[in-house]
Amino acid sequence: MLLRTSLKMFLFVMSSRAFPMGSMRPALRSLSSSLSASKPPITLLGGFLGSGKTTTLKNILENQRGMKIGVVVNDVAEVNIDAALVKDARNADSSGMSVDTVQLSNGCACCSLSSELLDSLHTLSDMAEKSGEPYDHVVIELSGVADPNAVKSTFEGGMDHPVSKLIDLKSTKVVTLVDSSTFGIDWMSWNSAGDRDNWVDPADECAASLKVTELLAEQVESADTIVVNKIDLSDEARTAQAMEVVKSLNPNAKVFQTQYGKTPLEELLSSVKSEAKKTECCSNPTCPSKVEVKAECTADDHSHDHSHSHSHSHSDADAAGITSFTYKATRPFRMDRLLNVLNTWPVPVKDELDIKAMSKYSSSSVTMLDGDTVDNPFVSILRSKGFCWMAPNSWEGKGDQWRHETAMYWSHAGKHFGITSAGKWWGSLEGKEQVQMFLEDKPEEYERIMRDDWVTDEFGDRRQELVFIGVGYDEQKIRDSLDECLLTDGEMESYRAQLNNFKQTTVDAGVGGASLFSENTGNYN
Repeated sequence: MLLRTSLKMFLFVMSSRAFPMGSMRPALRSLSSSLSASKPPITLLGGFLGSGKTTTLKNILENQRGMKIGVVVNDVAEVNIDAALVKDARNADSSGMSVDTVQLSNGCACCSLSSELLDSLHTLSDMAEKSGEPYDHVVIELSGVADPNAVKSTFEGGMDHPVSKLIDLKSTKVVTLVDSSTFGIDWMSWNSAGDRDNWVDPADECAASLKVTELLAEQVESADTIVVNKIDLSDEARTAQAMEVVKSLNPNAKVFQTQYGKTPLEELLSSVKSEAKKTECCSNPTCPSKVEVKAECTADDHSHDHSHSHSHSHSDADAAGITSFTYKATRPFRMDRLLNVLNTWPVPVKDELDIKAMSKYSSSSVTMLDGDTVDNPFVSILRSKGFCWMAPNSWEGKGDQWRHETAMYWSHAGKHFGITSAGKWWGSLEGKEQVQMFLEDKPEEYERIMRDDWVTDEFGDRRQELVFIGVGYDEQKIRDSLDECLLTDGEMESYRAQLNNFKQTTVDAGVGGASLFSENTGNYN
């Protein structure tokens, strides 16, 4: 049933010309001008290569309602096909829309955007200034390997860039497209981005190393709107499963299922308000269609005389049995005990996700490569992620004392699992006062940290905080398994003593060290 295998852990060219498509119709232009009185907001259009981003972008450009839109297109192919398609969409349109375009060639929004994207937005703004027509909205089509949260972080750090006075970097909506016909296969894939044809530049080792499943999870989890696309190429069961999983990963997002990327404009562009009277697809308040939205149910020309039987597959994550819980603790994991758990982490052998089959695994044993079978409470976990606190293996000499200061990020999705550095704990600063000084220009963030993350006066925000999403799992067994990895009362006393001695005898605690999977099992006996 299951096998344990080893753990697997924009160079851009900017177009030099605008593509104005004629003057606006007076009534529509006046609406657009009123919208543009303030800085235009941004939509990040994300999703894998082939998920339908460019088709969705064409739909936006063909249904602008007289708005002026600035577009940044990004394609990793040798020839920027996306830019050509967008240009064709503009040339084929006769609605009087106005579009400016900046093109990013061979761009990776993965490891370091630097100021390239901000500079391209500034170039886009220059186009609007020269034309005398400010934008109502800006749309950025991300590469297939982009993490939208990384792009938003770039915007947050770019408030001193001149473009921040021209475009509303703080008002960024993330729209993620998912291919319903391949979602289950992508979720169970071993591949990295570099294994997929035309996904990344082969010379870009950073992008090539990204795991397909983790990328998929992160793109879904970062979205404000999720478009489960290509339902015409999928079947009902696969589409329903994709809907269920994305809603379990991101319960706060609005989710649509559609084909050809057709989604109501107001759900893609925050500057657009619906011109149709808001009506529900169904009058029954218990109908799951209150959560799951079919794109055609909110289209402007939609008629409600269609059949709407409650035998349809408007199932949400709860109906599928997908639930979640958060594990929390205020003491560190001991490395050798945690590794004993991770070394028996179950890895499915199936090549396509099957939620119904997973629900039957909860009480099953796991077959190891050596033929042994073990009971494992993690067998029905679909996704787990969060921050964890690791105890150093050794406080002496060139040990791994850095673990005390370093937050680790735990991420598991499908067949992939990894624990990587997530930077320093805020508690590595000397008390709340230093944290407040560091964040003096971000008082709201300081208050959030103190409220949500600062769990003890002794160790600050150092903690275990792991979210588990799955179906049919035994929550208590998972909690018990992780509790056994924590330092005991006696080990905590030793931890405090060694930390105190380290502070007294060492000026520099160090910032590097051995891998999480070091064979040194520590000195807490």
